[in-house]
Parts: sequence; structure tokens; C-alpha cells
Amino acid sequence: MWSIAFDGNGRCDFIGYGASVVGTGSGTTLVLDGANISNVGVVRTAVIADATANVIVKNSTIHCADGVVPDEYPASGTGDTRCMITVPWMLGISGNVRATNLLGASTKASYINSKISSEKWGALSVDGGSYCTLTAINSTIANTGGEGYGSYAIGNVTEHFLGCTFDVGDYALIHWGASAHYGDSTKSAVSALNTSLSLGLTSAELDDLPVQSTTIDAGRFMVMWYAAGSVAIDGGTQVNTGETTFMCKAVAGTVTVDGSDGAAINSGNGVIFQLMDTDRPSSVTVSGYPWSSETIGTYTEPTGSPTKASSWTTTSSQSTDAKGTFTDIALTGDFYNSVWGAGNASLQGQNLSLSFTGSTVEGVISASTAKHSVSTITQTEYRQISEVTNTPSAVVNNGVLVTLGAGSTWTVTGTSYLSALTLASTASVEAPSGKTLTLTVDGTATTITAGKSYTGALTLTVS
Repeated sequence: MWSIAFDGNGRCDFIGYGASVVGTGSGTTLVLDGANISNVGVVRTAVIADATANVIVKNSTIHCADGVVPDEYPASGTGDTRCMITVPWMLGISGNVRATNLLGASTKASYINSKISSEKWGALSVDGGSYCTLTAINSTIANTGGEGYGSYAIGNVTEHFLGCTFDVGDYALIHWGASAHYGDSTKSAVSALNTSLSLGLTSAELDDLPVQSTTIDAGRFMVMWYAAGSVAIDGGTQVNTGETTFMCKAVAGTVTVDGSDGAAINSGNGVIFQLMDTDRPSSVTVSGYPWSSETIGTYTEPTGSPTKASSWTTTSSQSTDAKGTFTDIALTGDFYNSVWGAGNASLQGQNLSLSFTGSTVEGVISASTAKHSVSTITQTEYRQISEVTNTPSAVVNNGVLVTLGAGSTWTVTGTSYLSALTLASTASVEAPSGKTLTLTVDGTATTITAGKSYTGALTLTVS
């Protein structure tokens, strides 16, 4: 092992000013093998990949701990990337150093058989790049200070996590437009990445990498979407979250879970998927600070009731739907769509489309009204971002479309409001043992029959 230990503040992790190692430039391949990088300081980043370089870190340990923010830095932070040295509080987290960053166009960073951790903020980040590729194989990704994310994805990045262990404060992934995959480090999968990403692993190294499944332990959420993009979960991946598993902020986030090899979802608060309006506080820039500008803002919960948008269709799939597809898996938990629609943030409406094949789901699937415990969120209440409770409510602009494919069963545990329900000939909807399930369509009691579809104002009631 060889070591780097910086103690003291860096300057800017969008250009690598203060980082331990920077790999940059087209045609550059930088390999770090057996590194031990342990830094303390504001934006005293360990590894940065930039400008189309290919950075490969293997058999290494990386940890970055927070420093002391300079007195002249604005208390609310800044979104100006030339000067930003703390994580934007509007993500619901705090911290002033991330362990890694991936920048530039088509840059690649790969972490193999390594440990990457930050105290807070983030362990693996893609920020300021486009069409980059971030990969971790048989690696541990962690936050040690109780807050933070495992990875951040923006700019049409592709992220691969095979055989990894996540132990993160808040999110496994903050999603601003990406494609992310969580699965097993099978010989074929690792070999394919070795070729496509030019990892340079020898046959002996490939043979020595054990086949592992990915395990995700996240303090709050697995994924938070702020922009459209996909997440795929397969193999033996185990997802354990302290709160809601999938948190989608009124964008076309999609998740595909294949449980045929043992993948499982365990939600700490009993909510598997939450589609909701964005509660990210609006930004206001105040100039005049030596470090550029301060970013402040407030989120205010809407009051009253949503108004039906005449132009929005809730009974059929739309291109802007958030979607969940689940195959060969047993799920226990709820799915909610609380998007307000017309009259809030210029969004006419958004649907949640869910498809289950060869699966069982036990819980409530419903349109809802979501509420925070506070009516406004400022920097002081930054930990209240994404924290909502749901009351199942009739569909307004928030359609919920459920398709139960072959061999699927939905056990309805509480009143659920849908806009469409489709059952394969071998699918069923039922009440828990000893209870009775009733379906009304536009107020009319209707028998649930396998092989049929229902649209309109659907209410499923358990008694």
C-alpha cells in the first residue's frame, strides 16, 4: 500500500484544485493500485477524473472527512460551481467534502475491490460532466457521518454497481438523469465491463474477483429522482432502506426490479414507491459575498385541494409517467402518487404506472395526498425535504395504473384509489385472510374478474 494524507482545505472539486489525485485529458489512463488516501478538509477530494480520461482505482481505500468552512463563505452556500464548497442543503443533506468526482465529457472512473467513503456529502459523484461512466465492482461505498449519498448521477451518466456494499446515510443514489444498474459481479458481467471500459484487468485478476451480490443499506432512501432516468436492480441485490425505497419528485423516473435470482426490497417505513411534487426549495441568489453569491430558498406546502386539469388523462399511460416494473418478486409495502397537478408548479398532472409479473404485492397502491410535518422548509428544516406522510385519496391529476401480469397477486391491505387496473387471466386481486374486498368503478360496485381491465374512478375497499 502507498498513502496520501492531506490535512487542510482544498479549493474546488469541479477542477481538481486541492484533490489528492487528478486524472485528466483525452487518451489518459490512470491506474491507482493499492492506494490509501485519507484526507481531512473542505473539498479536499481524494480522486477526480476529468476531460475524457480513464481512471481505474483498485485494491484501495479512500476516505475524506469534513473540514472547517471559512468564515467568509455564505452560510446558505452557493450553487456557483466555481466556488461551491458545501453540498447544496436543498438535497436534504450536509457536508463539505465528497470523496470523488467525475467530470468532463465521456470520462470514465472505475473502482474495483476498493473502499470509498466520505464523512457526509457523497462517496462517488458525477457532477459537471456529460455521458460519463461510473463503475464500482466488489467495492464498499459508505458515509461515516450519518448523512450523505453513495453516488450522484447527472448529465446522462451510466453507473454500474456490481457486487458492491452500500452503507450510506441517506441515499444510495441521487438521480438527475442517468442509467444506473445494481447487480451481481458475475464473471460474464465483469468481463464485459473489463472489455467495454478498458479496465485492463488480467485473467488472473478476473479469476480472483469473487462473485458477489450487491447489498444496499440506506438510512433513508435508495433513489431520489430529480430528473427522468432509469434504475435496474437484479441478481441477488438486497435493498434495505430506513424509509421509502424509491422517491420520485414529479419526473419520469423508472425502476425495473427482477427478483428471479433473489433480489429483494425492504422498506423501513412500509412505502416502496413515492411519486410526489418536488419539495426542493426555490432558489434565490443574493450577491455581494467574497465567494460569489449565496443561495437561499423556501418550500411552501400547497393548501386547499387540487383542481382537475381538463387536458390531463389519468386512465392511460403517458410518456411522462413514473414507472415501476417488478418481476418474480414478493413485495410488502405501499405505492403512492401524490402529485398535485394543475395549479402547482405548472404541472398539469403525472401518472404512476406499475406492472407486476410473476409477483406478489401486499399493501396499498393508491393516489394520495402527501403532507410534510411542517408547512414551510428553509435551510433550518433541510432534513424535512422528502419527509411526507400519505392519506389515500381519490385520483385528480395523479393517475395510478396497475397491471397484474401472469401469475401475479395483489393483496390489498387498505383503501386504494386507482385510475386503471388490468389483470392477466392468471392474476388476482384479493383481501387479506378473513376480510372482504370490494371494487367500485365510477361509484358502481363491480366484480373483479381475471383477464379483464377497468378504467375510471376505481376504489378498492377492504372490510
